[in-house]
Amino acid sequence: MVNRTINGEGYMMPLGGPEFWLQAELQDAMDRVIKQHFRDVLAMPRSPYPRLELSNRMTSSAGRCYPDTGEIRIATLYHRDHGIDATLLVLKHELAHWAARWRYGRRIAPHGREFRAVAQELDPRITITCPPFAHKERAQRRMWRMNCPNCRRTYQRRRRDKVACRACCERYSRGQYDRRFRLVVAPRAE
Repeated sequence: MVNRTINGEGYMMPLGGPEFWLQAELQDAMDRVIKQHFRDVLAMPRSPYPRLELSNRMTSSAGRCYPDTGEIRIATLYHRDHGIDATLLVLKHELAHWAARWRYGRRIAPHGREFRAVAQELDPRITITCPPFAHKERAQRRMWRMNCPNCRRTYQRRRRDKVACRACCERYSRGQYDRRFRLVVAPRAE
């Protein structure tokens, strides 16, 4: 039973907000599917019971399954874009990964024959891929302007990691990395 409260519009909402409600609904659906279709997998001595987790960070895949630990992650952005019915299909897809691993062993293809057999038995509507996310939500990768402290050459980089100016390293240290020429982030022009 989920603790509920009444929101401003008069609707019953679970305590904790819409993510809590989604988590509770998906957890209930997952428990029903497991009890109905995967009792044999639960009877296996080492198979873990799946744990459901919602992720606000997932922007390129709708779900992810780690069968060895039983962890299943579902993207909340996917639910927002496609609704509960599509999200339940993603949950079933991930449960099919979990069940296929424990029924057929570790060395199976991710979307191979064994997975497809389990998915077809579970729900014929389960697909290998899912509809994409809304493009506006995808984060635009930031570009970093970085300068060489020696020659003042400017580089545009997607990652802000420890790299050095290639020209200076080739010129002064025979092409080997040298800390003296490590790029520094350029100040922003305002």
